[in-house]
Amino acid sequence: MSIQEFLNKHSDLSKTDTVVYMEDADGNVFHSIDEAHKKGKHPFVTRNVKDTALADLGELGLHSKAEASKFIALVQFIYGLDSKGEKATGRGRRTYSSQEKANILSAWKKAEAEGKTKAEFSKENGVTYQTLFKWIKES
Repeated sequence: MSIQEFLNKHSDLSKTDTVVYMEDADGNVFHSIDEAHKKGKHPFVTRNVKDTALADLGELGLHSKAEASKFIALVQFIYGLDSKGEKATGRGRRTYSSQEKANILSAWKKAEAEGKTKAEFSKENGVTYQTLFKWIKES
């Protein structure tokens, strides 16, 4: 299973109060016993949603809370996200890799051709106006 497959399969997990589901012999998923008996094939297996997600995380190589915590912290650091998955705000200094800088400058050239201002572009792309101005001047 890939990370994208995991995300597709479990993206609604935090949006539901459902803890268990029914799975029939063909692997079809039903959210009630009545639905399973009407539409599914015997035998049925009751599954816990979180246990299924944990098993899938195990396939991805994450076998404990400690490993998951380290992985999440690393992804947040790499993408400059806070603990809620949002771009970090505040007065902390943000550094950009040369690839990020090149991507932003390339996007700026396209935006400039479309008539966007540096200020608009900066806000939309999470880079300060001063930093963008400096990069443009340097390029």
